[in-house]
Amino acid sequence: MKCRAFARHFFCLDMYTFSLSEYGDKSQKPSPVNQMTAAFSKDFRQGVDINLGVGYVNDETIPHSQLAECFQYVLAHTETYKNALNYGSADGSANIRNAIRNYYLRNAIGGVSPSLLDKKTICVGANGATSLLDSFAEILPKGIVITAEPNYYIYTETLQRKGFEVCTIPEDESGMRSDLLRKTLEQIDLEKLSFFYIVTVNNPSSVILSNSRRKEIVALATEVSRKINRKIPVIFDKAYEDIIFDTTIEKPLSGMMFDEDGLVVELGTLSKIIAPALRIGYAIADDSELMRALIQKTSDIGFSAPLINEEMAARFIDCHIDQHALKVRAGYRAKAEALQQLIQTHLGKYLERYSGGQAGFYFYLTFKQIETHPNSLFFAYLSRKTGNPAIDGNPMNPRLIYVPGCFCVSQNGPMKSEGQRQLRISYGFEDIPELERAILLMRDAAEYVSAQ
Repeated sequence: MKCRAFARHFFCLDMYTFSLSEYGDKSQKPSPVNQMTAAFSKDFRQGVDINLGVGYVNDETIPHSQLAECFQYVLAHTETYKNALNYGSADGSANIRNAIRNYYLRNAIGGVSPSLLDKKTICVGANGATSLLDSFAEILPKGIVITAEPNYYIYTETLQRKGFEVCTIPEDESGMRSDLLRKTLEQIDLEKLSFFYIVTVNNPSSVILSNSRRKEIVALATEVSRKINRKIPVIFDKAYEDIIFDTTIEKPLSGMMFDEDGLVVELGTLSKIIAPALRIGYAIADDSELMRALIQKTSDIGFSAPLINEEMAARFIDCHIDQHALKVRAGYRAKAEALQQLIQTHLGKYLERYSGGQAGFYFYLTFKQIETHPNSLFFAYLSRKTGNPAIDGNPMNPRLIYVPGCFCVSQNGPMKSEGQRQLRISYGFEDIPELERAILLMRDAAEYVSAQ
């Protein structure tokens, strides 16, 4: 009897685990990028290793002293910024929403007019634009999400874990190809379509979506919505539009300018133009059941961003952002020009093409023959895992991390093969001497692979 009880006891222990939702179960395994960066950062050596994988902003452009002044001003002017250290609201303070509206109008952002903005609702997310994206994945029905290829791997991987099917459309130098989008919409089950997700300065490729493509995407979404008698949201994520520094390109127009049926939701953020730690992301759209659900979801999480952050940001937008934006763009332009020259000089003969250097802080490289995925010789050389002591053994040999292109393309899509030869490098955080050291390391890796 004791033996049976003893055996039953151990059997029960073996089965004694937490029950998780389908999403929770899938989340037990870290995403490929999460695994890669965690392994690298665990023993990262400051001043030796180089991290071009994480998309941190340029710390030199964060306005530390001005934000400190805004903090003091907000606390001292309670007649305007009431209860700034208390709980906030679900949609954001009136000050931040008015500041964003005025920022749009002062700078003619997206070409929107006062009358157009007057018809829109502005709400602030709980924790940056990412929290709003996560909320859309909760309030919209599970189904097909249309996005560009290469795609924003962090969000698309999240969508797949949440039960969505991600359908990717290749891009060219003008952004998502509308001809291929139309072809795809003719082939899929439109009843399963959930929403369009368009990053207007694409992450990872930094390709800027042209105004003609924006118009065509909205037109196709409108056509489909009317056909199935259900509004399909078109989410334009303009996270990097504030740092378009190439003045020769056409000024982007908001997708709202082409929207007849109230399908467009425009997502913006202050992370790239002011500071990520403020955690201010916002959505602009028609007052509809979609926006009401989005605001309630934010309330469920615990209100919008911390009220003190919202009020500081409002003060900064009202007083400083116009001049500060010029400094930010100039800083990224200088880095982009330097890095582009380094890429052309040291990696040019190995590359089929590259994109970037007009906005944001990424370059996306496509090699002619060299593979870049985590099991490649190129990756092994830069992570010092070749098995060759001369390469791996010296503790002062720097390591370098980037985002492999295979993480940014669909594994059953037309760009899977190209993705094996692609990578994204971020130039936001590291200074120019470190960027030069990184490109020289990549050149050494390319030479090593070629010699093999």
